[in-house]
Parts: sequence; structure tokens; C-alpha cells
Amino acid sequence: MGRKSYEGYDYIDPNNIYTYKDSSVLINKFNELDGQKASELEYRMVASQSLKLFATPIEVRGVDDILKIHRFLFEGIYHWAGEFRKVNISKSGNAFLPIQSFHTAIPYLDRLIADFHHNSHKRDEIMTGLVDILDDLNYFHPFREGNGRTQREVIRSLALMKGYECEISIGNDDEIYNLYMDGTVYGDKVKLTELFEKILVKL
Repeated sequence: MGRKSYEGYDYIDPNNIYTYKDSSVLINKFNELDGQKASELEYRMVASQSLKLFATPIEVRGVDDILKIHRFLFEGIYHWAGEFRKVNISKSGNAFLPIQSFHTAIPYLDRLIADFHHNSHKRDEIMTGLVDILDDLNYFHPFREGNGRTQREVIRSLALMKGYECEISIGNDDEIYNLYMDGTVYGDKVKLTELFEKILVKL
């Protein structure tokens, strides 16, 4: 099938809140200025934390728990882990929610997650709820870095709370990768539904 390519992120960050001056490298706790080395360091540390979450997931009942997951994954390398981004972001020409609207997104997503817990019981209901949450969480894109890894863990945790396995494994499976990326980048709920049809499995 092959793996589709997507344009990178664009950030409005004139004051270098997150990056070293005249660099695209994220300011990190190790003060690693080399982009490739910094990325490799981040990958190793977050992968290690992900394994811990796999064994002991954080239950998700609202946005505060999403912040906890991000903090758990990234606190070893970024001082802003678990904090909302302070810059605006776009990807492939599609803008994510502007930071000026976060105050409306937080209670909306909280209600969406609460409705999922209260009203989603059958597989199709759970799948629909996960599609809506993933779509909205991705548009929210609350963090400067690590949104994808965080949202995939959020979805896994929510599914587990309903007695299902739902691991969005994008490492080697091109079909899963393309469905996930098309669904999230372009806000395509049909693609996301197709994704969950394939990976949502009763425990």
C-alpha cells in the first residue's frame, strides 16, 4: 500500500517560547542542541514511559487526565510537559484550535468524555464515541509537541475502561497509519470509523 506523506507543522512562536534561538530544536532538560540527537533522546525517553503506561494506564475522565498522560510521557525531557501550548499551530495547511479558544474547548471535551462514559456501552456506541473524542482532541491539539502520542494513549485508556483493546499502532502498519493520519489531519470521521472497525477488540 505504501505510507502517505504529510506536510510538517507550522508554529507561530516569535519569542522562542519553545525553541532555542535561531533553531527549530525544542528547548529540553538536557540542553541538547543537535536536532537529530534531541529527537532520538525524546523518542527513547517517551517510549520507556509508554511501556509503563501500557502496564498501568491513567484512566481518562476529563481533560485534566489528558494533561496527566502528557506530563507522564514527556516530563523527563520538557519543562512544559502537561501544560497547554502557548503558540498557534497548523499542519498541511490546516489550522488547529487557536489558543484564544481553549477556554471553550476544555469544557466541551470534558462533556464529550463524560457522555462517552455514561452513554457508550455497545461496540458501535463505543466506536462512535472514540471517533468523536479523537477528532475533537486532535483539533484541540493542546500541546506544543506530543499530541499524537498522547491522544493515542488517551484512546487506548478510554477503550480499556469499556473492556476493549484499541491500540493505534502506526509504527509498521501502513494501512493503520494512513487511516489514522487521514482521519486526524483532515478531520475525516469516516476514516476514523474505518480505523476503529479494524482495531477495536473486546478483551
